[in-house]
This record gives sequence, structure tokens and C-alpha cells, in this order.
Amino acid sequence: MFKKPNPAKRLNLVLIGSICVGEALIMFALPSFGTTSNLLTTFIDVIFLCLITIPLVNWTVTKPMNQYIHDLKSARHTIVVRENQMLAALNALASAKDNETGNHIIRTQQYVKLLGQRLQKMGRHTQILSDEHIERLFKVAPLHDLGKIGIPDYILQKAGKLTESEREIITGHSMIGESILIAAQSEDVEEDLIFTAIKVAGSHHEKWDGSGYPRNLIGENIPIEARIMAVADVFDSLISDRPYKKAWTVDDSYQYIINGSGTAFDPIVIEAFIAERQNFEAIVNSIPS
Repeated sequence: MFKKPNPAKRLNLVLIGSICVGEALIMFALPSFGTTSNLLTTFIDVIFLCLITIPLVNWTVTKPMNQYIHDLKSARHTIVVRENQMLAALNALASAKDNETGNHIIRTQQYVKLLGQRLQKMGRHTQILSDEHIERLFKVAPLHDLGKIGIPDYILQKAGKLTESEREIITGHSMIGESILIAAQSEDVEEDLIFTAIKVAGSHHEKWDGSGYPRNLIGENIPIEARIMAVADVFDSLISDRPYKKAWTVDDSYQYIINGSGTAFDPIVIEAFIAERQNFEAIVNSIPS
């Protein structure tokens, strides 16, 4: 099917065409004015060009452009609505299986936003961590453990120490979550949103020194989104009650994560984490476990 070109691409052609046609008409019309000065000739030339060019540009470019912009805004609105619907569905799917509270999700979202904004202020990863991308990370943070829907309840809710085989099963949740999100990709949803969610779900258990899972990624090979998520997730897990442990104090949790700088966690993200301690504590106090 024939597709109308983007009106913005027509502008040069329309301007060139209208000027050429206008000048040709002016050449035929000027002799009727008799002998005129250069100034008057220029003035008449400009008036004729405006009378010809402005209506032509308005008809062939401006009106189609306004319609084009309107259609883009409408399409964007539709995408945002579908994007939010998809996120809500995936979040509900994750929450239905996970025994963690809704407050854990809210706190973790706030943590990743704080860390992203602090790294941005520090001048780190600024090409990736734009305001828009930090907001994207905030949106997809609840999906980091989506893959737990594929893990048996008896393992997720086990109060005692996991066996080696059980530990191997639970470490598979990263790949499960990544696979679900890859399958959920759609042309109707912003690609960067899904790509961000895939990075977070698939790599937030990787460790800076390569001892994490599922791919044993090292250092900068771990997506920055996952490195941020790792710190936020571990911190909130430490300060929260779990079937296998009691909640740690904020001080102990902070010290544990700081001690993991350069081994479990990205040292630069830890710098941001230290700088944001006051704000992290404010979130802990305002959104209880």
C-alpha cells in the first residue's frame, strides 16, 4: 500500500518548487509595472513570493504536519496505555507468587531512582542514565524477581538452609524472568522499557567479581541497570524479615553492602549508595516492612 511521505521531508522540495514557480511568474508579471527602481522591484518580488509560497507551504506542509504530529501524539498515548497495562499484568503475576510485601516493591523502586539520580549527579553513566531512563528503571524495578513464578513454593518459603539442588533451582529464576520478558516484547510497547526490564531481571544477581549468576559476568559487562538493582534489592532484603532470617538493622545492612564493594557490588554504585544513606533511611522509616 502507498504510504504518504513524512511532511517534514517534503518541505525542502515544496520550498524550492514554490520559489522557482514564483520567480517564473514574477518575471512575466514585472514588465506590466513598467520601469521600476531596484528597491521597488525587490519589494514586488518579495510580495509575490510570499503570496505564492506561504499558501502553498501551508497547504502541502503545515496542515499535513499538524495532522502528523497529532497522529504521533495519539499513537504515543496508546503505547503508554498498553505499556502500563503490560507492566500491571506482569507485576500482578510476580506478586501472586512472591511472598515479599508490596512495600518491598515500593521501597526498591525508590532506591533505584535515588541511586540512578546520584550517579547522574556524579557524572557517571550519563549517556545511559538520562532522566527518562531512570524513570524507566523505576517502572521495571518490580519485575526483577519475576522469574520466581517458576520456582516451587516449598523452596521460596523454606525456613531452613537450602540444599545444593534447591539452590540450583532458585538461581534459575533470573533466566526464567528474562525469558518471560523476552516473550512479552511487543511492537506496541516501548522497546527500551522491555530491554531495561530484561537487563534487570536477567542480571541483578551478577557480581562485580564474576562470582554471580546466571552468566558469571564481570565488572562493566554487567548492565548498569542490574548493578543498581543489585544494591537496592540486597539492601531491602537485609532490612526485611524473610522465612529464612530476621530483619537486619539498617547499620548492619549498610556495612554488609559497603564491605561488598569491588567484590559483589560495583564500587561506583556503592559510592552513590553511601552518599544517599540519609534518603535511604528516610524511605525505610516512611515505608515500613
